[in-house]
Amino acid sequence: MALAAAVTLAASAAFALEAPKNKPASEFLGPLVQGTNYKVAPQARTDGIMRIFDVDTPYGKFQFNGVDFTKMRLRELEAVAALEKMSKSEAFVKALGQAAIAPVQFGANLIIHPVDTIKGSMTGVANMLDRAGSGLANSSVDRDTALESLLGVSDTQRQLAIELGVDPYTDLPPLAEHLRQMANAMAGGKLPVKVGLSLVPGGVGIAVSSVSTVEGVKDTLRDKTAAQVLTEVRRIMLSLNVSDDTTDLLFKNRNFTPADLLVTARALERIKADNTDGYVAFAAAAATRDEAFYQRRRAELLAARRGGIGGITTFFTSRNQVLTLSDSQTAVAAFPFDDLAWTETPEHAFLAATADLKQGDTAKFPRVFATSGEVSPMATAELQKLGWRIVKLKPVR
Repeated sequence: MALAAAVTLAASAAFALEAPKNKPASEFLGPLVQGTNYKVAPQARTDGIMRIFDVDTPYGKFQFNGVDFTKMRLRELEAVAALEKMSKSEAFVKALGQAAIAPVQFGANLIIHPVDTIKGSMTGVANMLDRAGSGLANSSVDRDTALESLLGVSDTQRQLAIELGVDPYTDLPPLAEHLRQMANAMAGGKLPVKVGLSLVPGGVGIAVSSVSTVEGVKDTLRDKTAAQVLTEVRRIMLSLNVSDDTTDLLFKNRNFTPADLLVTARALERIKADNTDGYVAFAAAAATRDEAFYQRRRAELLAARRGGIGGITTFFTSRNQVLTLSDSQTAVAAFPFDDLAWTETPEHAFLAATADLKQGDTAKFPRVFATSGEVSPMATAELQKLGWRIVKLKPVR
């Protein structure tokens, strides 16, 4: 019935679409557009929801999706440069008592060639919204045990990563390999991490304006193993009535790092909403690394800005998308989009969600779309036609 209503609604109104526009990358990244070992392409592409950045590095060409995700990745690239600087420092090598650690060279298999078309370069977040609009659930995520590849992360590696402000369990190949290699050398040479960092002339040089994704949880990530972190996450999920089966699905999705899981769990613990199991089950289906990071950032946004949307009493599902219900019985779609243009994907998603919300108990609920990104004039007008009030949320830093 909801699908038929969406089709009828779409047929009854001639909705125009807009072409999403490229913008200068500096508008989103500021001085981070260029670092010691990377350069961001001048223009930030878009799929109408999230910004897409093409980044050239000595390790290959990367495409990073989403402003916050890109800032995290650029921080990680700066950490790679810092580790390479350490490996060439005479004072560091002397203290280590061995030859300099040669920077790791990576082959062509790490090169990610940017795609040219908007449809071909949809971010994981856009694909997630597209699944919601089309009614297709994601059931093809390749799930493996998270602990399998984390048992080799040593205490020294965790300490070194935290000092550099990066995730000890990063999946960025250059950083993961550099961290492992440097940590092994420092542990073998019995050189404490802080002492080793202090021996680098001028410091390691990571820009203070970069985004650190471990702030707030760094003590836990430094002092506890991955198994201990996941134990805390499971405890929190249990306290929120999230089933063991749902938590297991989240743990097995390797698009999430233990840091992501810890931040997400603590954010949901602050919210304490009914049906947190529904939110976690949806997040556990993240099909890409940028989508998983987006789900983490959404939990952080909801926890930090729940007052701006009237509180959160419960999570509920509408057209394969998890929305929230406010204290005043308002249906809220709160998403940390970069900037929303009225393209095919959001049009289909909001048409479907609107039709679905007009059925049953939710028919009487007012509807709010809340986002930390910009909303184009056309998107604003079309959302208002569908009965959505738009609320601008302050981004979470």
